[in-house]
Amino acid sequence: MNKNIANLFRALRIITIGSLTALTAYGCATVPPSSVTAGPRLEPAPLPAYSQGTTFVYSDGKWETVIDNTSGLVTWKDHRNYVYSGSPDFTFRPSEWQGKNRRVSRQFGPREDLFIQGPTNLWPLRAGNLASYSENGTWVSKGGAESTYQTVWSCAVPVTERVSVMAGDFDTYRIVCKRYSVYRRTTRTRYRLRETKVWNYAPAVGHYVLATTEYNSDKAPRRSELLAVLPSLSGISATARRQMERSFQQALERKKSGQTVRWSSAKLKASVETMPTKTFKTPDGNYSRRYVQKLTLPDGQKTYYGMAIRNSKGEWTIPRR
Repeated sequence: MNKNIANLFRALRIITIGSLTALTAYGCATVPPSSVTAGPRLEPAPLPAYSQGTTFVYSDGKWETVIDNTSGLVTWKDHRNYVYSGSPDFTFRPSEWQGKNRRVSRQFGPREDLFIQGPTNLWPLRAGNLASYSENGTWVSKGGAESTYQTVWSCAVPVTERVSVMAGDFDTYRIVCKRYSVYRRTTRTRYRLRETKVWNYAPAVGHYVLATTEYNSDKAPRRSELLAVLPSLSGISATARRQMERSFQQALERKKSGQTVRWSSAKLKASVETMPTKTFKTPDGNYSRRYVQKLTLPDGQKTYYGMAIRNSKGEWTIPRR
């Protein structure tokens, strides 16, 4: 990602969420109080139903695309062309992951160290849900060397809250998971906290819109916001895609927030409505706009959220690596 795009992301962070503030009782970073309204009412949320071809773009320019979703297993490809698969429950790390120099496989199950077993997952999400599970993994390096590890996780849904991120303002479930190393001694088992991960899951999006990680070490914390969700347009002709893109550009360039541009095709039985919802101006003079798109295809209608940036050519783009 070049320097100009990196500067745009930094400016957008300032506009949409401000700076990071305090630590909560769970030991993880939160969004600023000005971005949160505690306790919106939400219906219990089922497991995410990811559609093949959907792409999620994040605030640091990273992205990941669903390339398969069959038999309860979701397979993704990211900006590095890495491929990984696992449960649609993103609180579990990928069960299979392949990088340039190593690959890892993981198995998940009940915690053997607990006398009383509870749920191993949080779904359907409700405030107050608790879960705990074990993770056993095997790393294999490019040269063939193999190593194994064991860790345990404790998860909770402490609250619902409204958060503001680049893609918009959303009512979310706050999910907090802590990972511990396990040390077994003759008389007792010891645990060492390794990291605390927090996701804000938005049922309206069907994915998390904010993710943070705090490490129990000198490793720098991580924070990632949802920038945009891009639909799959497989089966749509190149001509129709150009027309859809033209309507997108017209909506962001010419329409006020709350106004809509609609494109439709009777032949394809498809339509898309694009509505800008908010406009920002970055310190370096660039404009960015949040938008909502409603895409109707023969198999149904879906809503997509995002933020686009106006470049020097006057084009509205969603920057990514």
